[in-house]
Amino acid sequence: MNRSDLRRLRDARDFARHAQYNAGGLSAEVLADAPQPQHAALYDLAIVGETLNRASAAVKRAGPAIEWRLVADLRNLIVHAYWQIDLEIIADVIKNRLDPLIEELETLIAFVERTEA
Repeated sequence: MNRSDLRRLRDARDFARHAQYNAGGLSAEVLADAPQPQHAALYDLAIVGETLNRASAAVKRAGPAIEWRLVADLRNLIVHAYWQIDLEIIADVIKNRLDPLIEELETLIAFVERTEA
């Protein structure tokens, strides 16, 4: 089954929120000692990267504020080079990068909803 851009954007937003719920406010040290929230947050971030990487070129052009390549690169690191994950970076992404990403996704979701109506 092929997912629509709108569904992908909603998935990315929802999984970004899950990452915040699972590990928001946790330091890298706490994440290192707490495998459950660490693994859940890494999974959530991998899904965000996967779904946004598969968004159409038109949607990517409509959301220039989203750092599409960085999101995909983080997904690739988590999935393909998991032993190189820096939990300081993961904690920073969750603390400082997800709220702006969610805001941009909300804007893009509203835009896509209007254009599909």
